[in-house]
Amino acid sequence: MKKQFLGIFFYMLYILAMFRPLLPIIEYYSNYNYIAKVLCENRDKPYLECNGKCYLAKQLNEVNNNKTNPKSTIPQIDFDKYPVSPLGQFSYKFKILEKNDTHRFSFNKFTLQEFYNSLLKPPQFIS
Repeated sequence: MKKQFLGIFFYMLYILAMFRPLLPIIEYYSNYNYIAKVLCENRDKPYLECNGKCYLAKQLNEVNNNKTNPKSTIPQIDFDKYPVSPLGQFSYKFKILEKNDTHRFSFNKFTLQEFYNSLLKPPQFIS
């Protein structure tokens, strides 16, 4: 039970570390209006249509470049060592299975003599 709990705990830590680069994107979309109106550096220039993308870029650079943060409780994973991206490998394909209403059963009847006369013969030695 203890090993299973530790395994699940470390697995969850690994998943959390893999999704850590996505946290600024989730924060950006959840607080889109506040970021666009208050935190955007280009809010005085509406023709740029930044809408907080400058803030998002700054946050992404901070997450990617800040390798060692002593205050961070989430473990860091160096993505250069792992060839897998967090969400790049998932693909979902749904197959529609056709229901075959005709069931065909074939029964082979082997008698005892037919079974012994088939391929199961001992080797013959030539002397």
